[in-house]
Amino acid sequence: MNNIHQFTSKELILEKASQWISAIDRGLTKEEQEQFKLWMLQSTAHQNAVYELAQLWDDLSVLNELSVLFPNKQPANSKTKPAYVFGMAASIVAALMMCSYLLLNIDSNFNKNLAKVNYTKIYKTKVGEQATYVLPDGTIVQLNTNSSLEVAYSQGRRQLLLSRGEGRFNVAKDASRPFSVMAGDKSFTALGTVFNVQRNTSSDLELVVTEGKVMITDPSVAVNADDFKAYQQADNNNHEIRQINANIVISGEKAIIEQSVTKPITQLSVDDVQRDLAWQNGMLIFNGEQLVDALNEVSRYTATRFELSSDELARIKVAGVFKAGDVAGLLESLQNNFSIEHERLGEHVVSLKYQKKS
Repeated sequence: MNNIHQFTSKELILEKASQWISAIDRGLTKEEQEQFKLWMLQSTAHQNAVYELAQLWDDLSVLNELSVLFPNKQPANSKTKPAYVFGMAASIVAALMMCSYLLLNIDSNFNKNLAKVNYTKIYKTKVGEQATYVLPDGTIVQLNTNSSLEVAYSQGRRQLLLSRGEGRFNVAKDASRPFSVMAGDKSFTALGTVFNVQRNTSSDLELVVTEGKVMITDPSVAVNADDFKAYQQADNNNHEIRQINANIVISGEKAIIEQSVTKPITQLSVDDVQRDLAWQNGMLIFNGEQLVDALNEVSRYTATRFELSSDELARIKVAGVFKAGDVAGLLESLQNNFSIEHERLGEHVVSLKYQKKS
């Protein structure tokens, strides 16, 4: 008997659209392309939801993929065009405006060419806030809630320090300057890649690679340009990789580091990747987590903390998709699906317990 309870939501279309956007950014298989086309053609509401989210997405590859899957087949002088064509145009314009805005907001008081070589800055997000930044070399960084990232570029190296939180890194290729993110007591060096790092504590970290390779090392291991070229071709059986006690993680894999020890690297399914990276669409996806763990994840995006009345309540397994920080929607779903009532004990504390039977 399945003891995982499915949440219901009033915004299932938007939630499904966010999953498709995430999948497009990762790259659709031929089978997924057909499934996506069928889903899009089922209703204009599906199309509108996808293009609405595409306007907010930080990667133009999504827009490019959409234009390939749904090209404008109407003659240039046609008076009537499908709704999604106009949505596509709006999405492209919005995305270009977003990119322009981000680029203009990079400090304009320094020489841009010099900044590509020597650049230092600290980026932060508040609890519940997410932000995207374009670095001088073209690298795109997306920070999750309550994160802090220090960037230090020099002539021979691009070094970043994630002192708190979580970030997605779409790294601009530059073989002459390796790109490394330090978090806790580990360093993550991009070998031509897009990857996500979550820092839970100084010794507990998570890495998800969605493109290319990432090498995990101790921060004391300095990777120069010559090393970088060799490591790009290496795998975990390589002598040099073993010698520096490193781990290579490739696209579609996840590494969990607990108490400074890298656990065996795992291969992720498409659903696993979407669930781990749903925050990039402002969503949270649960698939069988205990309620206490799900609530801890929700609390990362809000000042609200939850108190559970019993261990039995804490161990309920849940599944569903939610907007990050939507505490009201969460409480409504708990009431409707589990008969769990809530009581506010203060501005930021919510007590949960089973509803009394009348």
